[in-house]
Amino acid sequence: MNIKGRVRIEVSDGRVFEQDNIVTNGGRDRIAALIAQDTTSFPSHIAIGTGSTAFVVTDTTLDTEVDRNAIASSTASSGATTFKAFFDKNEANGNTIAEVGIFDAAAAGTMLCAAVLASTVAKTSSVTLTITWTWTFADA
Repeated sequence: MNIKGRVRIEVSDGRVFEQDNIVTNGGRDRIAALIAQDTTSFPSHIAIGTGSTAFVVTDTTLDTEVDRNAIASSTASSGATTFKAFFDKNEANGNTIAEVGIFDAAAAGTMLCAAVLASTVAKTSSVTLTITWTWTFADA
């Protein structure tokens, strides 16, 4: 079974970016541990950052994290799990958002998935972000 991750960033100015992500080794191991009930550390936060280095499966952090927010909702349906987080007008301003990651803790923790954005977002007080992350579980 493969896990395919896809992240969607909706910017309050109407722009929408959607792209695949990388599932890290830590993410793969954490998901396996959750299925085996060997952990209670669930995906809980989505982080944003300014780094632009492509991710590899051994990465454990964003390149340059600038903010991390709790997942506001999570759902499961038809072999997929979806997580959603919001970044308001007063968060991460003055940064050019270029990377995102999903974690199992409010600080540090395990980075399960990550992506460098194909298009960056200049975060200002007039911009909010809605990040929706979907994991699809499918046959290899």
